[in-house]
Amino acid sequence: MSLVQQLLLADVRRSAWANRNLLEGCALLTAEEMERDFCISHANILSTLSHIYDGERVWLDCLSTTADLGTWRLPQGPAPEYSLDALTQNWPELWNGFGRWLEGQSESRLQVELNLQLPGGIERRFPRWKILRHMLEHSTMHRGQVVGMIRMLGHLPPAVSPMDYYLAGEPAVSA
Repeated sequence: MSLVQQLLLADVRRSAWANRNLLEGCALLTAEEMERDFCISHANILSTLSHIYDGERVWLDCLSTTADLGTWRLPQGPAPEYSLDALTQNWPELWNGFGRWLEGQSESRLQVELNLQLPGGIERRFPRWKILRHMLEHSTMHRGQVVGMIRMLGHLPPAVSPMDYYLAGEPAVSA
């Protein structure tokens, strides 16, 4: 496995670890706390977690497509809402899916450009590695928002930073 693949796989594993920690921390909150409207991100903790999950689900679908299938279209319309139990149950398979996908890629396949249609009819070509990096950064940004919401509730948020992951010995995320 190339260094590029190793780095991307390490980032995927760290992101999965951070998501898992966030889910475990959110399991300690009340339903009212999970659904309190903070007027930021996707209004509340549960909706923001749903958005992170759905974004990861959609981008894995995109990455799994092939350039010869034509333009991949970002789904339109309202995104599904998930319960915390559904997220806790379904997210590990998604994390494993990213790992399996990435392990099956050569460095040259990570550079293959896919044609994407984004909201507003914008069509652009992006290499797979940039799509994966976007997904990872998107999840990181929204995790930070959830951490802020947890702090606003007066609770100590779970560890989600890269340094926390490294200090924890880069633990594996199991399904």
